[in-house]
Amino acid sequence: MVSANRVMSSAVQQEDETSWWLRLLRGEPNALAFFYERYADWLLKYGLSVAYNRELVQDSVQELFIQIWNRRENLTVPQSVKYYLMVSLRRIILKDVMTGRLTTELFPDHTLAVDDQSGLDFEEVAEANVRKLQAAVRALPPRQQEVIFLRFFDKMSYEEITGLTGLDYQVLRNTIHRAIKALRQALIHNIDLLLPFFLLSTI
Repeated sequence: MVSANRVMSSAVQQEDETSWWLRLLRGEPNALAFFYERYADWLLKYGLSVAYNRELVQDSVQELFIQIWNRRENLTVPQSVKYYLMVSLRRIILKDVMTGRLTTELFPDHTLAVDDQSGLDFEEVAEANVRKLQAAVRALPPRQQEVIFLRFFDKMSYEEITGLTGLDYQVLRNTIHRAIKALRQALIHNIDLLLPFFLLSTI
């Protein structure tokens, strides 16, 4: 029943977003504001998982919405607005990385902050243990950080992640496997923190 309700809720949200996207294409500023208010904070979190430089990632998010507005007459309705925004933001960030404008660092504490938007349920986990998990993820290489964020914190499927990152399916699985192995070694005395990773990695 919970799964059915979740699917229904997702379908309703997609229909709602399609309606707002069509309004955006017609040039209604409040439609752009709708998507900015819904996704700007989340996009900042995702952007920081790709390359951490808070000020410049914020600029990239702003640039994304400016580009959408300026190019709206040439845009079509995406199957998933959220996925479209992620792909577009990632492209902007990586362009800045390639030109040397944006330097990559590790996850900041707030990127993996426990909140109601997280795919993982940490309500029963002590704050000290959460900090240990944050530190362990921040110590991973940038590519592993990104796929861990997408797979376990945003609960994206392997197919969605390969489409977003361009990684081969098997390469993605190997990357996640290496990341979980590293986390297991780092959290050897708090192995219970990794249970959600073990469960989802088999799906």
